[in-house]
Amino acid sequence: LAAIVHDQRGHAGLVELPLPDRLVDAYPQGATALVVDDGSEVAEATAARLAAAGWQVRALRLPGVPQRFAGATDLPLTGWGATELSTRLEESGDEKVHLAVVFAAADGLPWAEGVRRLAHTLLVAKHLVAPLTSAARAGHRAAFVTVTRLDGSFGLSGVAEDAAPAGGVGGLVKTLAVEAPELFCRAVDLAPGLGAAEAAELVLQEAQDAAPAPVQVGRDGGRRVALTPAGDAPAATGAALTADDLLVVTGGGRGITARCAVALARAHRPGLLLLGRTALGEEPTWAHGLTDAAALKAAAVAHLKASGEKPTPKRVEQLYGAVVGEREVRRTLADVRAAGSEVEYLAVDITDASATAAALAPYRERITGLVHGAGVLADQLIAAKKAAEIERVFSVKLGGLRSVVAALEAGRLRHVVLFSSVAGFFGNRGQSDYAMANEVLNAWAASFKGRHPEAHVSSLNWGAWDSGMVSPQIKAVFEERGIALIPEDTGTRLFAEQFDPERSGDVVTVLGPTTPLSVREDAAPAAPAVLERDLHALAADPLVADHVIGDAPVLPAAAALGWAAGAVERLTGRTVARVRDFTVHKGVVFDGGLEGARFRLAVDPTPDGAEADVRIVSEGADGTVRPHYAARVQWGGAAGGTVRVSGLPALGGGRDARGLYEDGTLFHGPSLRGLRRVLESAEARLVVECELAEHRPQGGALASGRYAPGTADLLLQAALVWMRRHRDTASLPMGVADGELFEALPDGEPFLVVAEPVSVNGTGATLTVTACAADGRVLARFSGVSLVSTPQLAAKFAGR
Repeated sequence: LAAIVHDQRGHAGLVELPLPDRLVDAYPQGATALVVDDGSEVAEATAARLAAAGWQVRALRLPGVPQRFAGATDLPLTGWGATELSTRLEESGDEKVHLAVVFAAADGLPWAEGVRRLAHTLLVAKHLVAPLTSAARAGHRAAFVTVTRLDGSFGLSGVAEDAAPAGGVGGLVKTLAVEAPELFCRAVDLAPGLGAAEAAELVLQEAQDAAPAPVQVGRDGGRRVALTPAGDAPAATGAALTADDLLVVTGGGRGITARCAVALARAHRPGLLLLGRTALGEEPTWAHGLTDAAALKAAAVAHLKASGEKPTPKRVEQLYGAVVGEREVRRTLADVRAAGSEVEYLAVDITDASATAAALAPYRERITGLVHGAGVLADQLIAAKKAAEIERVFSVKLGGLRSVVAALEAGRLRHVVLFSSVAGFFGNRGQSDYAMANEVLNAWAASFKGRHPEAHVSSLNWGAWDSGMVSPQIKAVFEERGIALIPEDTGTRLFAEQFDPERSGDVVTVLGPTTPLSVREDAAPAAPAVLERDLHALAADPLVADHVIGDAPVLPAAAALGWAAGAVERLTGRTVARVRDFTVHKGVVFDGGLEGARFRLAVDPTPDGAEADVRIVSEGADGTVRPHYAARVQWGGAAGGTVRVSGLPALGGGRDARGLYEDGTLFHGPSLRGLRRVLESAEARLVVECELAEHRPQGGALASGRYAPGTADLLLQAALVWMRRHRDTASLPMGVADGELFEALPDGEPFLVVAEPVSVNGTGATLTVTACAADGRVLARFSGVSLVSTPQLAAKFAGR
């Protein structure tokens, strides 16, 4: 059986990302880029940047957008039809497109226009999947990049309601990433306050990012963020749901939404007005007394024959479905009443705004809440999507929501709960239009909450239920993937609990398993890659500004090691567990000697795909290449917790270590002074209590999941202390033979560092330095830390 989830709840939040490493030569020189021009300034600026960089630009102009790109091949659209779109995209003949940049960043579009453009974006993706995949197989990157301008955080801050449809673009790209893993997929959401030139620069940074994940990225000119289900819901207390409330429930007569309505009645007893497409009438006499599916269908066949009508399978299914549907609605009504709520049922097509308004008019003054649970599926791979399927999905999820809200007094709504899906939050194979529609619901919920802060608004991103639309075949697929299903009693309880006043801050919530239903098939890079990063910008960062030897800032060796580990981790999607043979060839000194140089990190995977050799070099304007650092990075391996150091002293003892930064032992400035107390100082073992607020320059680009440069530097500082204490000389680290990474070191919390000598000679020493939790659990271990005696630097250390 598929795994069953019992009680999981997550909240949409933002997690800061490292600024991207640029993948050198990601695309062929002079490659073709298709820019879908929506008329926005950022589209024009991006096209100009691409042309200036040597790209062959083709501009697919949406209807009504004037020609603006000088030197670009013009592909104008006069309408939104799929046939014209296909014709325009085929006009390039055999020319391979390596980069598609699709803009959905135009300002001031009305809702209907935004939804129309959203559907068209899916059709664009449909026609580009095959040519982009073909280009990718030629050996270079092929990318599908979209650009929106919601708020730089996927609409979570609350954008204008008419802007919300652009929030669905991310659902498309996340789904494409699953369906076409050969492609580089990136959905970029920009803050609207960014200028066109800066916005274009950020778009190109994302298109050249070496890391394939995350697929969805927000940029505001400062932070770079991704969406996470591990966010914290804002503390809030909203209005309680009571018997005085009257809630409209779309899709409430049948299926999971109906079961949720019953649970809501049982828990809170509000009045319920259920909307559905099933019309209630007198049950036909031929169905009386029959409950078995086979018997009902046989009776339907007999009825059709008696009526002189041919009993086709489709017609039989229609009659059978009508009977079963009406029975389910009646059963729902009876169950709701038995649970203690007053309830009415209205048969109405919510995609018809006029009919919806007319049906709800008699209740308008009494309605205080809305549950939008209606939805349909039209599952199909992006490459095979049809416009009619997209319309069917969008019309219920999006058009239906707008119809109902327009028929109500928005200011009276105290409770608004939407049924969204993890298919949108994470993307899901075969469900692009459904994913897009649900992502719009998430953006709409944040928008409505922003305009009605006193209302309890929640968009519930459900995982897969163990009932309803999950067929036995799909359930078997979930079982194979280890995906948990939500039992009906658990799901309905979670739904009813969502109306508790303390949950009023849960605007975008993930319920059930907070994990994707399908995942992208990523693999370690099969070929070497070269990455580029601007390290010059670090000179003013405290990590480097407080790491000055004499008069020159020097990149800490721990930072270089962090770039190696972090870059490989982001490139491969694997957890880096070990770094071996880390060597300092020539430290990076910011004294002007490297001005204008480009810093590159080369990754060369081993044939078995378990490790990669990494080299960090600088390339001067004259072409001179200077090696700086090298290492072998290994991913995989067990997490920490199994290795311990015994007999460690307790925290808080020993002597204050601040003097080490004042007597010439260490040269580090204030933000790197994390050695707090010397607990033991014997030659055989130095034990230091440490605590440091972590450094995260460039968004954490010099870090990995188990490694960060500031706290890691404390291990090397402890080695320098041992050398000064027991060999009376200043020293610098020149390498680490083996760095084992078990757990991330505590950020701003105390931990212990143990330095033990392995060998000593006249000009240096080799130590093992271990970072431990207070209970002795090993967090990281650097074996073979080689130190070189540098007595000439003693005065420079003291000068700090």
